[in-house]
Amino acid sequence: MSLFTEKRVADTLIECAEVTGKTVHRLRLATSDSGGQELHLEFTDGTAFSLTVEPSTVLKAALIRQSEGREIALRTYAD
Repeated sequence: MSLFTEKRVADTLIECAEVTGKTVHRLRLATSDSGGQELHLEFTDGTAFSLTVEPSTVLKAALIRQSEGREIALRTYAD
């Protein structure tokens, strides 16, 4: 098992309290040409909430030693 396959807990939690309790009129999902995804919620009060997820590349590197079937990180870089 790689050191990088561990489940990662969110570094930042963003709460959107302004949308709590609103009634959804319409929900739309879209995909952009760049591969991003968008969630668009329209509410019955005329407001809308838009969430866009864009793909990105993350560089992770480590100097490791194999020991008894496990990987031990001696040093991590660009994490």
